Amino acid sequence: MCAQLAPSFSFLASEIPSDFIGLGVIQLPPRNFFQSIGDYFAEKSGKQRISFMAIGAHEIKKIHTQGSSILESTSIPKNLIESISFREDKTSDGLVGITHVDVVECISVDKKGNKKIKSHYFKLMPALLGENTAPIQNLTEITTAHSSKKAIIETLTAWETAIEA
Repeated sequence: MCAQLAPSFSFLASEIPSDFIGLGVIQLPPRNFFQSIGDYFAEKSGKQRISFMAIGAHEIKKIHTQGSSILESTSIPKNLIESISFREDKTSDGLVGITHVDVVECISVDKKGNKKIKSHYFKLMPALLGENTAPIQNLTEITTAHSSKKAIIETLTAWETAIEA
């Protein structure tokens, strides 16, 4: 199942997996004091930071942006995922559904068979914010954003079932 990227997110096209399934907004990664100061001034000039999660058939991709610039992107290959867990929630105003996703990735295995793992936590929301965190206004794209988040959850649920089996 390959989905289409909504036009509001065309600035992400170069980072989207070729077997793209869905796109969501995730919580920004923690920043140190000096990075936070830089973010403050960048925000004043209209270049806010936002992070996305893109799911392909074989990977989870985290994409960190500022304005229309890609700051960093990292992948978690499906075959390295040890476990996935979910928890549903809503924002404090009760309007937006949030999915808390925990992913455990196997980084390496030593000669004794001991695994080095890395935990990833995502606070996943529908991609209702586009470039420079401008709210999406097009009704079709709003519907697509909610469908895309649902597709992400369905895909990760299938992966979770396959891992447990």
